[in-house]
Amino acid sequence: MGLPVRVCGIGVARSPGDEAGERAGFAGRVAEAMAAVSQPGAQVRLFHVIEEAGVVAARDALVAGGVSLPFGGDAIGVVVGVEEGIDGIKAEYFRGILKDGPLGASPIAFPFTTPNTIAARIAILLDLRGENTTVSGGNLSGAQALGLALENLRGGRCGEALAGGVTWVQPIFLDALAVVGSSESGHAGWGAGFLFLKSGATSAGNTEGLGQLLGYAEGVGKNDIRDAVQECLQDAGLAPERIASVRVASTSDPRSLVEALHRAGARVPILQSPSCFLYAASFPMAVAEVMEQATDVATGPVLVVGKDCLAGAAAAIVRRGGS
Repeated sequence: MGLPVRVCGIGVARSPGDEAGERAGFAGRVAEAMAAVSQPGAQVRLFHVIEEAGVVAARDALVAGGVSLPFGGDAIGVVVGVEEGIDGIKAEYFRGILKDGPLGASPIAFPFTTPNTIAARIAILLDLRGENTTVSGGNLSGAQALGLALENLRGGRCGEALAGGVTWVQPIFLDALAVVGSSESGHAGWGAGFLFLKSGATSAGNTEGLGQLLGYAEGVGKNDIRDAVQECLQDAGLAPERIASVRVASTSDPRSLVEALHRAGARVPILQSPSCFLYAASFPMAVAEVMEQATDVATGPVLVVGKDCLAGAAAAIVRRGGS
């Protein structure tokens, strides 16, 4: 059984709807984030929507956790999960070259063909000088980022961590999935979800922070979901009957998922996250939804489960406040 860590701040940014007010609202959030990190006489510019979403969500999570920005220290580690969003940028970049030759190679877009650019930009703009890690694990990138941050906090490698995932899903990516016969579905959009985590469990009666991340595990192969859930329960030191509900952070076949969860001993309400289509960002966004759910719902630990098309799964157990 591992020690839980505190969730002290949440930041989420995702594709606004068609209403002009919603689009303007996100532009306002970007401007607010940039105003917080820009130095006098040095205006910061963001070049891509996946970068905007990542910076806004990261900034919101830190501010919600009481961090003044720019931070200017090495106490906060950064772990970012990113995958298909970078694939989309690469596709655009090389289509430009195919169309216009060397002149189509955008020097602005080129840095974003490297996965760790997003994590680096977040760290630079928010002045976070701790260990900086990028995870590229497909749909589970955001889940693996949370798992790595949890491991770092438990191991004492950092006392605080910003962890989450970012994505930018384009039609060309969805078309490619259809060509290879992937069972995953989705729609175009972008999003980012970050959690600001601190080591140490809250004491009895102490509700500092939004909640706790109690355990995390991954599974591979035929019984990936079952193995991930069982190991996660063991990591959290909980019996299956202690789980209040399950939130699914993927678009996997619900029937096979329910069967796998039942084999793992979880026989509770199962809800699919509305962010399940956002691939690398879906898992941390599902955790954020649990933390921000209405206070009148049933309390207790919630199991968040994600799966990808490569026979891999991840599970985390989270608890709101002092529930």
